[in-house]
This record gives sequence, structure tokens and C-alpha cells, in this order.
Amino acid sequence: MPRIAGISRGKPTSPEGHVCPTSLLGDPGCALLAVEAALGVHEFPSIGALRYTLNMADSLIHRHPLQRLPSPSRGISALVHLVGLSCFFWAFKYMHENPNQANQAYGWHFQYLTVIGLTLSTLTFFVGLLADITLSRRLFLVKNILSICSAPLEVLISVLYWGLRSVRIRYRAHIVRANLVSRLMSDWSSPNGWSFRFMPVRSNIRAFSHYDANFVLDLSFHATPSIVMLIDLLFLSPPWTITVLPALMVSGTIAFGYWFWIEQCFAVNGWYPYPIFEALPTEGRIGLFTLSAVVMALSTITLKWLFGRVNGFGLPAGPESRPGDIRRKEGL
Repeated sequence: MPRIAGISRGKPTSPEGHVCPTSLLGDPGCALLAVEAALGVHEFPSIGALRYTLNMADSLIHRHPLQRLPSPSRGISALVHLVGLSCFFWAFKYMHENPNQANQAYGWHFQYLTVIGLTLSTLTFFVGLLADITLSRRLFLVKNILSICSAPLEVLISVLYWGLRSVRIRYRAHIVRANLVSRLMSDWSSPNGWSFRFMPVRSNIRAFSHYDANFVLDLSFHATPSIVMLIDLLFLSPPWTITVLPALMVSGTIAFGYWFWIEQCFAVNGWYPYPIFEALPTEGRIGLFTLSAVVMALSTITLKWLFGRVNGFGLPAGPESRPGDIRRKEGL
């Protein structure tokens, strides 16, 4: 068989003539040397260019080109997952040390969607931390799959909770103003004229301290999980490839699975975790959970779009030249 010029049937060699071991043929550096030896290239134009090429090949092997920070890693990625787990464990510790009606009920606090989302986030970050410690690509893949379920759910919980909370605060402020106007009008019409009444200073301090404690608790349950999940998604994860239909299937499974679960809890406990479930008939609950599934699917697609806005969409660039451009430009 005739030999092709510059190609040897032996083991690939480096430019200095050293043979690359068979066990290192998968290494980017040795593979590049093998290609250059096969092409008959024995001189590099620049050592810096070679080093840049090898580093680029190594980075592409270990992480996606659109992933902002290296993960799994024992650096920033492990720190983010450790901080997130600490916040999640504090929330579970609070529920254990401050019991209420749900502690003794069937299903415990897992009747609440907030706690279910917190559990999924804890599992996601626990697998992510294991991947950081062991540098396992398989565990990293499992973490990313779990993130597709937990991140949109946490964002949905935060949007719903803080939206309803703002409406409730405005409603209470309206009631307070109405009561204040009514009291002032009654005082003005009284025979004694104006009379001003103030709450004691201690009562005000107690009320504000109670409000601050509740606000910190709300942040721990309804804001921190979505924030750390967004950090993990935008900076420590590859881009999602999920589309609208699979996202709708995942969100629908979670929504109606939760509905069946709370119906089971209601059959044992005799009460629902949220008053709105008691106010709605069966048809209304079907509509509510269908709408929730659609909103969660939209949350998934929105997070996918947000990742692209932050890190790039990775769209292939259009061709800049076509056959015949050289001849046309050269006037041939």
C-alpha cells in the first residue's frame, strides 16, 4: 500500500520525535501533537499560540462554552452550594423548633408548596455540592436536571408570594387610613373637640420588631431559595435545552401531582393548607392548577431566555464568504 506523504502508520509523535503514549492519546495536547505530526508540521509559529490552543481545548472539555464560571469545582461553585444549603437547613431548623398545626398533621409541612420547593432546592444543591467535591460530571448532570424542576418552581413561588404580599399590604394600608379618617371624624364631632391618641412607645417597638422578624423569615422561605437558584443557573450551569412542550409537561406533572397530594392530606387531616382550596369547587381547582402549570412553564422559558441574555444564546454565525468571493475580489 503506498504511503501518503507526511503520514506514518506508526504511533503519533511530537515535533521533537517523541512517541505519545497510547494512554495519553485522549489528551488535547498529545492529540494536537499527533495531528501536527501526521500533517508533517514540525515547527510552531508561536509557543504562546500553542499554549492558548491547549488551554482552550481543555476548557471546552470541562465546561460548556456559554457557562460563565467553572463547575463542578472546589472553588466558587462549592462555596455557592454550601451557602445555599446552609440557608435551606436553617429554614428546616426553624420549622422544627417552631411547631404549628402542620407539625402534627399528616404530610407535615410538605403540604405547603413553599416547603416542597425548598426540599427540591436542597436536593439540587446537595447533589451539586457532591459534584463539586468529587468533580463528578455525572453528578453535575443530575444537578442540572434537578435544576430544571426546582429553579422555575422557586421563581414561581417567589413571584406569587411577594405579589400577593404587596397586594395585602396595600389593602391593610387602605383599611388603616379608612379607620384613621373615621376616628378623626368621630373625634371632631365629639363635644370635647379634637382628641389625639397615640400608641405607647413600647407597643410601637414591639410591633416593628415583630414585623422585622417576619420579614427575615419571609426572605428565608420565599426569596433566598430563588436567588441562590438563579445564581447557580446563570453562572454555574450550562444552557438549558428544554423547549416549551417539555417544560409544560414537567410543570403539569408537578402541579397536578401536588393537587393529588394535598387531596390525600385533606382526606386524613380534614383541612387544606391554603384557604383558597376550600373556597374553590373541583372545577375551580382544575383551572387553578392548570393555570399554575402554564405559569411555571412560562417561568422555565423565561429563565432560559434570561440565561441567553446574560451569557449569550450561542447562535451560529452566518457565513461571511461564499465560493467565488476570492475570484471576484481579485478580479479573476
